Amino acid sequence: MQATLYDHSLSPFRRRFVTTIHLLVLVASVVMIVWITRETIDNVSFITAPGYMKFQFWVCLLFLFDIAVEWLFAPRKWKYFVANIFFIFISIPWLNIVEALNIGLSPQMSYLMRFVPMIRAGYVLALISGALSANRALSMMSVYIIWVIASVYFGSLVFFVEEHYINSQVGSWWDALWWASLNITTVGCEISPMTATGKVLAIILSGEGLILFPVFTVYVTNAVISSQKGEASSSTTTSSTDSTSQAPSQPQN
Repeated sequence: MQATLYDHSLSPFRRRFVTTIHLLVLVASVVMIVWITRETIDNVSFITAPGYMKFQFWVCLLFLFDIAVEWLFAPRKWKYFVANIFFIFISIPWLNIVEALNIGLSPQMSYLMRFVPMIRAGYVLALISGALSANRALSMMSVYIIWVIASVYFGSLVFFVEEHYINSQVGSWWDALWWASLNITTVGCEISPMTATGKVLAIILSGEGLILFPVFTVYVTNAVISSQKGEASSSTTTSSTDSTSQAPSQPQN
């Protein structure tokens, strides 16, 4: 995907075409997220939702079409295929294949599999955000923010599904969202997970917080220092130029 989104050798038409497809992927993914959130909050059965299954099938086909276009435009097609094999794998409509083959899945596993195509959507969003930002620090900032928001959001949904039946402290999705937000900041929350999934999520979110926040702090600090050095160097160059222009010319013999 980076080969097409950042490849300035592409013609303007091709670049606009690829960007349009990426935006369609994002729009479809947002609709999927809203749909899943509504089902989660309303406690709707995940298996008995044929409308969503059809919608996800067409979204996955859109993802695969996006990949096919990028592959056609990529200068090194085999290298592109190898580099994006993971995203090709998650763009396949596995839930529809499972349903067609009558393979039995637990409600929890069926629920988790619905988030798989959104991994690619998050990747596209991160790349587009980075491409729209000319400043490297702002680009990394956008990727960081997207990663944190996605982790808290999806973590809270999974935590709510697993915990609200047996945990009296999780009365609504907002309680789960509060729990996920505090865990990723490593502050801790008064809500204690009771299921194995909840405990694993607590470890994952806390680990992400311990890794992401220091890295983010270091990166911003380095960006600020580099910016200050650049301004100082520019000021020195300007002063040197002014001094040279103000120096009297030597008389010629």
